[in-house]
Order: sequence, then structure tokens, then C-alpha cells
Amino acid sequence: MKARDLLEEIKENIKDYNIAPFEERVRDENTDQTSKLRANFHIQNYTEIMELNIDEDDDRNIELDDKLVNDIKD
Repeated sequence: MKARDLLEEIKENIKDYNIAPFEERVRDENTDQTSKLRANFHIQNYTEIMELNIDEDDDRNIELDDKLVNDIKD
């Protein structure tokens, strides 16, 4: 499996993920600092994944071991 294919699969799986509660938690003055940091971490990861693009000829579009990918999925 190519990295680009895996990225597209991940994007498809998380596209409907609702990050609004995390955004609210970051803005809420009553939320403790640890929860705010964790919420911000989730927002940043989601945003980074959704904004990442790997073209077919991109050097990052490496071949991944299918067995490893399937083991991680399971």
C-alpha cells in the first residue's frame, strides 16, 4: 500500500469526526489546563491530517508493508 492511499483512507475514516467539543473546551475558562492541552492536541492532529496531501510522485509516497498496515488496523 502506498502512503498516499493510507492517508486517504485515514481522512475518509475521520472526516465526520466532530472537533467542535474540543474547540469549546479550549475556549472554556472553567476547563482545567490539562484538558485544554489535550483538546488542543486533538484539534491540531485532526487539522494536520486533513490538510496533508501526498501527490503520486511525492517522495513521501513510499510503499508501506501491507502486513504492518493491517496489523495496525486490527
